Amino acid sequence: MMELRHPYLLLLLVPGLWLSIRAMYRWGIPNTKPASSFARWSANLLPPMILTVLVLAAAGPEWRLAVRGAAPVVDFAVLLDGSSSMKALDDGKESRWDAARRLLESFIAKRPDDRFAIVLFSAHPVTLSPLTADHSRLLRVLAQLNIDARDDGTAIGSGLMTGVRRLADSPARSRVILLLTDGAQNRGRVSALEAAAEAKSQGIRVHTVAIGKASGESLYPLEGGGRAWLKVDTYPDTLKKISALTGGEAFAADDPAGLARSLQAIGTLEKTVLPVDPPSEGEPLAQWLLMVAAVLTLPLALDIFRKRGRKHPAWVEP
Repeated sequence: MMELRHPYLLLLLVPGLWLSIRAMYRWGIPNTKPASSFARWSANLLPPMILTVLVLAAAGPEWRLAVRGAAPVVDFAVLLDGSSSMKALDDGKESRWDAARRLLESFIAKRPDDRFAIVLFSAHPVTLSPLTADHSRLLRVLAQLNIDARDDGTAIGSGLMTGVRRLADSPARSRVILLLTDGAQNRGRVSALEAAAEAKSQGIRVHTVAIGKASGESLYPLEGGGRAWLKVDTYPDTLKKISALTGGEAFAADDPAGLARSLQAIGTLEKTVLPVDPPSEGEPLAQWLLMVAAVLTLPLALDIFRKRGRKHPAWVEP
């Protein structure tokens, strides 16, 4: 299928054709009028044809070619809890923070046709990457993430609202927020359920993953060295309400293995099987039109060169 990048330039055909017909190029022998049918045809049609081809080239014609993965099937906004409680070692080996980043990298890598935005939230949400299909950039962002204890807290509502804004202008038919958190909301002016209601009004599903043990007790590394069992308030019931309100699913991850199972289940739910317009990219055609114009212009240029320096014949109007 052919498309024009600048179709409005076709309006130039109207004055251009009028001028090319009014200022007819006089084809033929210098001292006689065109006698042959070919000469008369050339004098009448060749200049308008050249003009038409040049205007079409200026309009930027493109041939649309199908391309895999150039258009999103599912758009995700990943909301990752960056509070200090994510340092907990639920399996005694890997922290929640490291496990979440590692498994998110795997989740993104397995969905090459989808776009992702990444939002880190603690006391305040921060957009680390807007919606993009550049997966290498997303993986670099995740690899460079660190927990900043100076902005500690858990503002789930604010994080959700930021995720909704990242997806608000998405053209994808399926828009999903993936919320990974291990605590209860203790910061922010917007409640989690208020933000979920906004997501629902925008047609955005929210899948939640509650990271950590149901008891809230986990092993935490201490700054001075050593480890200690600490209890952190959890938010499982509210996370379930968020998912139910928006048509999503709620998952619980007691350890990194549980988090892996949760993300795998979400990947199954959000398979890229929705009907979408086939992605495509444009192959420019202007250069071919310019070649056609050059071929059509060549005989005119040769005739002008042949007549150069000669007087106009009497039949040519001044």
